[in-house]
Amino acid sequence: MQMENLYIYRCEDSVEGILTGIYDAWASIHRHEENRIEVCGKEWEETRLFAEYITVIPDAEKSEKVQRSVRLRISEEAYEMVMKAILSQDTEKGEVIYRFLLYAFREGARACRSYGNPWVMRLFEAVRNYDNESHHLKGFLRFDAQENGVLVARYAPKNNVLGDLMEHFSDRLNSESFLIFDEKRRIMGVHQKDSAWFIYRLSPEEAKDFSDTYVEEDSYGVLWRIFHRTIAIADRENPGLQRNNLPLRFRPYMTEFREKTLA
Repeated sequence: MQMENLYIYRCEDSVEGILTGIYDAWASIHRHEENRIEVCGKEWEETRLFAEYITVIPDAEKSEKVQRSVRLRISEEAYEMVMKAILSQDTEKGEVIYRFLLYAFREGARACRSYGNPWVMRLFEAVRNYDNESHHLKGFLRFDAQENGVLVARYAPKNNVLGDLMEHFSDRLNSESFLIFDEKRRIMGVHQKDSAWFIYRLSPEEAKDFSDTYVEEDSYGVLWRIFHRTIAIADRENPGLQRNNLPLRFRPYMTEFREKTLA
């Protein structure tokens, strides 16, 4: 029996990287069944037999063409789902998006609700995971005031939700200058008072310098922890319910859970 060849497109974990990989796979002479999209992690997956590996070079024009086609030929909802899935933690998101688009370009806008299709469901789960974490952090993110008046928040999310958070907090804290630092990805959202926001990628050295000079404490932080402990009712303490509503991974970055002397 003849073995089926595979053509695996290896792309970087970015909007341009993944969408360029999808564009290149789609434009190839190979059948869709032969193509795979693999997103670069810390290490590549183990090399498969009978597979040809193709390194994808991110291309802004190709990425834009895919985005435009999704919006025009499927729907704005499909476009939003694809973009969130790209920013999600799903390690197979490149392949999931590729298979979803194959189905959606054929079925149109209704594909976004076709949960009986396994690829639609996989995409939906990635988007839901992204949305849930973004929603949690809009309530759980904590800012510390620095001596220069800049507000600083740190966190290490599973999904790349920094854009959502910057949109949210720039609307609510427009009159403040603030930074939101994603320690996991070494990216920082920067908002200048009464101005627009942008995202900056730090080098390893810059990330280390920032962590070394970052001041975690301020007087409002102390007052907030005192308030938090004062209103707590010991007889109604429910650690299990608290863990369900507030995952443990968020707590190291939250003011009220920092273990410091309340002088």
